[in-house]
Amino acid sequence: MNQLSLLTPSSDYHPLPNTWDEMWDTRSGVRPHWAHLVKGMTRFGAREWTERGQRITRLLRENGVTYHVYDDPRGNSRTWELDPIPLVLDGNEWLVIAAGLDQRARLLDLLLRDLYGAQSVLKNGLLPPELVFGHAGYLRPMLGALSASPAGERRQLVLYAADLARGPDGRVWVVADRTQSPSGAGYALENRAVMARTFPELLEGAGVAKLTHWLKAVQAALVKLSPREQPHVALLSPGPANETYFEHAYLAARLGYTLAQGDDLTVRDGRVWLKAVSGLKPVDVILRRLDEEWCDPLELRQDSRLGTAGLIEALRRGTVAMANPPGSGLLENPALLPFLPRLARMLLGEDLALPTAATWWCGQEKECEYVLANLPRLVLKPIARGQASETVLGANLDRRQLATWRARIRARPHLYVGQQPMSLSSVPALRDHRLAPQHMSLRAFLVSQGDGYVAMPGGLTRCGDGAFLSSQSGALSKDTWVTPAPPKAIPSSVLLGAGNPAETEILTSRAADNLFWAGRYLERAEGVARLLRALLDGLWEEETTPGQVPVLTALMRMVGYQPASRDLLEQADFPATLAAEVHDLITHKDHPGNLAHTVRALLACTYSTREYWSVAIWRLLDRIERDWSKRRRNRGHERSDLWLGHLIDTLAGLAGLASETLPRADAFRFFDLGRRIERGLTASSVLTCILESRLTDEAQRESLSLVLQSADSLVTFRRRYRGEPFLAGVLELLLWDTDSPRALVFQLNTARLHLGEIARPLQHCEARHLLRDVEERLLANASRVTDPHLDREKRVQLIQILNEVSATLGTASGAITQTWFTHVQELHTLNAGGVQS
Repeated sequence: MNQLSLLTPSSDYHPLPNTWDEMWDTRSGVRPHWAHLVKGMTRFGAREWTERGQRITRLLRENGVTYHVYDDPRGNSRTWELDPIPLVLDGNEWLVIAAGLDQRARLLDLLLRDLYGAQSVLKNGLLPPELVFGHAGYLRPMLGALSASPAGERRQLVLYAADLARGPDGRVWVVADRTQSPSGAGYALENRAVMARTFPELLEGAGVAKLTHWLKAVQAALVKLSPREQPHVALLSPGPANETYFEHAYLAARLGYTLAQGDDLTVRDGRVWLKAVSGLKPVDVILRRLDEEWCDPLELRQDSRLGTAGLIEALRRGTVAMANPPGSGLLENPALLPFLPRLARMLLGEDLALPTAATWWCGQEKECEYVLANLPRLVLKPIARGQASETVLGANLDRRQLATWRARIRARPHLYVGQQPMSLSSVPALRDHRLAPQHMSLRAFLVSQGDGYVAMPGGLTRCGDGAFLSSQSGALSKDTWVTPAPPKAIPSSVLLGAGNPAETEILTSRAADNLFWAGRYLERAEGVARLLRALLDGLWEEETTPGQVPVLTALMRMVGYQPASRDLLEQADFPATLAAEVHDLITHKDHPGNLAHTVRALLACTYSTREYWSVAIWRLLDRIERDWSKRRRNRGHERSDLWLGHLIDTLAGLAGLASETLPRADAFRFFDLGRRIERGLTASSVLTCILESRLTDEAQRESLSLVLQSADSLVTFRRRYRGEPFLAGVLELLLWDTDSPRALVFQLNTARLHLGEIARPLQHCEARHLLRDVEERLLANASRVTDPHLDREKRVQLIQILNEVSATLGTASGAITQTWFTHVQELHTLNAGGVQS
C-alpha cells in the first residue's frame, strides 16, 4: 500500500458495524471537521507513516514519558503509547459538551459540600443514607471540614474529569465521574507537544484549540483557594512507584510547584510545613495526587506510609487548602448516577444536560431484583474503586462466575450496581501500516473558575479493542483536536491572578538527598567505567599486565568486591582470569557498588527527581537504559571496551548537561557536591593503591599511564611534562593541582565552597570544617615531594594522608545526611569501601 486513501467507502478503512464512527459517515463520507486532517494524511505514504510513528515513539521514550503497568511481565515502567491519528471533534459540538460538563461539575460540587456539611439531601430524602455512608469514599473525619477551609463557601471540587463515550445514535454520554484526584491531563498535554513536533504541518492549518492556557486556569484556581496573594503550592505525590508519577513531575514542573511526598510534609500546631533544606516552609495549598485514604495515617488508614500525620486536622482548622479535598472520592460512586437528574432539578433548577448510562443500584429492592434477573446482559460494578471484585461484563461470565456474582450481590447488595452496556463509537487508529477502527472513550478535564468550570479543549482519548478502556489494560492514547477552536475557549479573565510561585525554588530534603546521590552514582559509574576500560585496553598485552594489578585492586576496593583469585599474577592464564574478574565487575547484578548496581541506582535517583532534569538529559538517561538493556542481552567479553566507551561518553555528556542546565542554586550544589565527594574517594583509592604497589619502573609507568587514562588526564600530563609518566608528576597533577578539575584538592575545595553556600543559614557546618582541615593537611604535604620515585617514608606519609582524606569524605557525607536528609526513612549507608547499600 502506497497511500492511506480515506475518501471512499471502498478504501482500506472500514468502520465497525452498528457503531458511530467518529471520522466516517456512511451516508456522506468523511465528516466535515475531519476533512483537513484526512486531506493532509493522504499525502503521506506508508514509509512516511512508519517514520512518523517511530518519531513519536522515540520522542516519548527520550522525554521519559512513562506509565506503570502493574504485574506486567515486560516490567512495570512502560513508555507511554500514542497513536499518530488524533481524534477530531467539531468545535460547535464541543461547546455543548463543555457546557454539559460545567453543569455536572457544579452539581457535584454542591453535593460534595452538602454531604460533608448540612446533609440536606439526606434529610430531604433525595439520597438514601446507605448509599452515602456505605461507600468507602465517605470519610467521616472530613465531616464539617470543608466549610472550615480557606476557600470557605467557594468551590471545593476544584478539578473534575469525566469519562465520555458516544453511543450508536451519536449522542455523548457520561460513563464515569472522576473527582478524587483526576489523572491524565499531563499526558494529554504531552501528547499535544509530541504531535506538534511530529505533524506540525497538519496542526498549523487545522485551527486546533490550544491546551496550554488551561494550565494557567489551574494556577488561578489554586491561588484562589488561599487568602495569600502568592501562596506556596505543593503537589502531593505517592512517589516514583505510582503509575502516573511522570504526570506528577510533569505538572509540578510546568506549574512551578514543589513536588512533595508524604514524609516531605509535617504538621506542627495544626499547620502544614514542607521540610526543605533551608528549613521548614509553610504550605498554603496542596494539589493532591495521592488517593485520599492514604493521606493521613492518624485519622484514615493507619498502615499508610505515604501520607502525613495530622493532615486532616490541618484541613479542619482551615490552615491549608487542598484540591481536591479528601472525601471527594465519594462522588465517583456509580450508584449516584440514577439520582443525579433529580438532584440537578432540586439543587440547580435545571435538567441534566448530558445523559448517563442506565444504572441500577442494588441497594434498592426492585433495582436489585432487576440486576439479579439480568446479570448476563449488564455491566456489573462495585460502587467503590479498588475493591476485590472488579468491573465485569456479564455476557463474558460463565454459569459458575454468574453464580458467584449473584451470591456476592445478595450478601451485600448496597455495594454493587448494574449498568446498561454501551456500544462505544469507533475511531481510526494506525495498525500495521493500515487504518483500523478501534473503540474509544474520552476523558475531559475541567477546573473551577468564577461561578462555573472551564474545560480543557480536548482531553485524553484512549482506544482499543475491549469493552473497558484504560491505560492499565493497555489502551492506546490519542491526541484530541477540537476544530475549529471555540471562541475564547479559556476566557482571559480566568488567567488573571495565576501569577508566579512565591519562591523560585524550594528544595525538599528528599529531592536534595536524591540529587546528592545522583551526583555520587554518576561519578561512581563514570569512574568505574573508566577504570574498566583502561584495564581492557591492555588486557591482552602481556608486558602490561603487572602494571594493571594496582588499578584492578583500587577498582575492587572502590566497589567492595573480593576477587575470585587473590594473587592474580600467580595465575598461569592471567589475562583470562583478569578478563573474568572485569566481566563480573560489569555484570554482577547483586553486588552493591559494581557497574550494574550503580547504573540502576543512578537511574532510580534521577527518576525520583525528574522535575529537575531537562529533556536533553532525559534523552541521555534513555540512551544509558537502552544501552544497558542491550548489554544484558549480549554477554560476550569481546565488545566490552566499545560498550564502555559509549557509556563513558554518555555519562560525561550527562554531567556536562547537568552543569549547564541546572541553575546555580541548592539543587545543583547538592548534585555537584555528591560528584566531588565521589571523585575524591575515587582519586584517594586509586592513588593509595599506586603508592602501596611494589613494581618495576616499567610496570609502574604502565600503571601510572592507566591511572592518567582513567582520569582523562594523560594528554594533560604529556603536554605539561613532555615525557613518560612518573610518580611525582602524577601526584602533582591528580593530588595538588588546584586548577585541575581532576585533582583531589580541587574536589575538596569545590565541595567546601558548595557547603558554604548551602549552609549559609547555619551557624556551624561540621562537614565544611572537616573538608577544610583535610584540604589544608593535604596541601601542606605538597612541597615535600621532590623525588620522582618517592622513598618509603614519604609513601607511607602520603598513604596515611589519603586514608585520612577518604575517611573524612565518608564522615562529611554522613554529616551532610544528618544535617539535611535525616527525615528520609531509609537512609543511605556506607560500607567500608564507601559503597552505598
